[in-house]
Amino acid sequence: MSKSVTGTDRVHIAAEDGGRPQAEVAGLPSMAYRAYVLALLTVISAISAVDRQILDILVEPIRAEFGLSDGQLGALNGIAYAGVYALAVIPLACLADRYPRRLVIALGVFLWSLATTVSSVARNFTFLFVARMGVGLGEAGLSSPGPALLSDLFPRHQRGTVTSIYMTGPAIGMGLAYAIGGYVVEAHGWRSAFLVAGVPGLILAPLFYLTVRNFPKGLADGLTKDPPQPGFMRTIKAIAGLRTILWMIVGLAFLALMVNGLLRWIPAFLTRTHGIDPVEFGAWLGTAVGTGSFVGHLVGGPLADFVGRKDMRRQMGIGMIACIGAALTIWAMFNVQSLNVFYGLAGVLSFTGGIFAAPLIMVCTTLPPVWARATTAAITLMAVYLVGYGLGPAVIGMVSDLLMPQFGEGSLRMALLCSTVLAIPAIACFWMAARHYRQDLETSAAQLARDAAASRD
Repeated sequence: MSKSVTGTDRVHIAAEDGGRPQAEVAGLPSMAYRAYVLALLTVISAISAVDRQILDILVEPIRAEFGLSDGQLGALNGIAYAGVYALAVIPLACLADRYPRRLVIALGVFLWSLATTVSSVARNFTFLFVARMGVGLGEAGLSSPGPALLSDLFPRHQRGTVTSIYMTGPAIGMGLAYAIGGYVVEAHGWRSAFLVAGVPGLILAPLFYLTVRNFPKGLADGLTKDPPQPGFMRTIKAIAGLRTILWMIVGLAFLALMVNGLLRWIPAFLTRTHGIDPVEFGAWLGTAVGTGSFVGHLVGGPLADFVGRKDMRRQMGIGMIACIGAALTIWAMFNVQSLNVFYGLAGVLSFTGGIFAAPLIMVCTTLPPVWARATTAAITLMAVYLVGYGLGPAVIGMVSDLLMPQFGEGSLRMALLCSTVLAIPAIACFWMAARHYRQDLETSAAQLARDAAASRD
């Protein structure tokens, strides 16, 4: 006689089978509507990247007008944004786990778009610094609630591909920021670039709120109503018990410091070293970086699904390969003479930075309990943004200042090359994360079964 399979057993079977459920979850909206939500979130994430990255192409014009040092530029392009982001991302994620996610996202989109728009009237460093803080605060309302909302709508076996589609948004936005920004700066000045970047989000914020419905959290995992939301300390305790995520966070911080911190300085490097204006390299650099990031983000999710079919731990190997590839690419970039080769290598570097993004989000919205997913993604992204987008540009800028007496205008190049040593601790951390992956997946399956049973009571 065959033994019946309980809900708990089904969750464990799904975990052992690479996370692929046995049947589509009942009660989900139509695929057409879910695809609309995915598309809208992808466009919004692209706009967020434009507003975040647009300052990269404006570094030299702003430096000339306000007379700033590399350290100040690094703070403006990093800490001003990432410092506030790091402080706000966890509280906003907790709100998104407790209250409707669409409300948190819509308010965030409106705030960062408004902050970018008002940057166009900045008259000094302090004004622009405060405006960039507003961008960080607003984007903290999307970064973790967005993926958490998608995990509510798409079952586990679809999340790798869905996350990859969603993560193409920042790649597209990065390319647009470089490509369009250069032309706008040349034709109308750097203030107009902020205006062009900020206005679209002011339109998308109300559109998102009015057209996206509220859904039970964990709907795609079989929950029919929002699970009880534990206190903050219990949420943190649940996350801290997942050692895969803890090691992955540290590894990502090192990888982000190496890749994202460096990418922010490439426009300034091209202007100083090669004497090229943003309008000349903007389209080439934007195309290379945007294409590389797009392909990396698009490939990362399906690749994680593929390598994880037999053993989910292999997904961490993607991070290790990305670290090695990034270090080798950086050394090649700043030792070549051809600009065309440099642009191509910038695209490769952007690819290495993007290929692990989808696996990262997938882990953050799969291993933790439903009631901790946005908070988990927030903690992970806080580390990435605070270190990569915040400390990265600032540290490179300070190292460049320190090396200026010895290397002159070549100090920035030497500072960028020094970042490659970060690949070593990053690889070690991803290896440690892989060691704990299987055990944490079993723990996650058991918790999900308990939450699903409670939602039916």
